[in-house]
Amino acid sequence: MDERPPAQQLLPVGRVARAHGVRGRIVLVPYNAESDALTHLGALWLRTGESEPRRYEIARAERANQGYLVALRGIDDRDAADALRGTEALVEREALPEPGEGEVYAADLLGYAVDDQSGAPRGEVVGLLTAGPQELLRVRDAGRESLVPFALVKEIDEARRRIVIEVPEGLFELEE
Repeated sequence: MDERPPAQQLLPVGRVARAHGVRGRIVLVPYNAESDALTHLGALWLRTGESEPRRYEIARAERANQGYLVALRGIDDRDAADALRGTEALVEREALPEPGEGEVYAADLLGYAVDDQSGAPRGEVVGLLTAGPQELLRVRDAGRESLVPFALVKEIDEARRRIVIEVPEGLFELEE
C-alpha cells in the first residue's frame, strides 16, 4: 500500500453504493453527477467514517446509469466488493483537472470565512455534507454549527477566502 498523502490533499468525490456482478466491480455514486473525472484516474482512496483511507488502483472505470462501474485491483469477487458498500471515495487533489472558469471544488472551501450579504460574519466553513441532491456547508461560529445549503452561496471570493451567503429569515436560529 502506498503512503497516504496529507488529508487536505484528498477530496471526497462519491460513495460506494453496492457491488455489481460477480467479478468484484462496484457502483460508485459521484457527488458531482456532471463530472467524468473518475474515468481518467489511476487510483482512489476508500474510507469508512473517519477511519484512515486505503488506496486502491483503478483497473477500469466507466460511466453507468447510477454513476460509475469501477473495477479495483485486488477486489476480485462480489463478497470483497460488497464489503466496500457505504465507503466514501476520495481522490488526490492533484489528480483532478483544474476547475473551469467560475468553478471551484467544494472541498477547497474549507476554512473560508462566511459572511451574509450585509457583511456580518456568520462563521467559517468546517465541513461539507451531502443530503440527497443537496450539498450543505457546515458553518461554525462560536462553537455552534449550522448547515447552509450551497444554493444560498451568492459569491465566492477566492483571493480573500470568503463566501457571501443569502440568509433567509430563521436560518441560523433553527440551530439553537
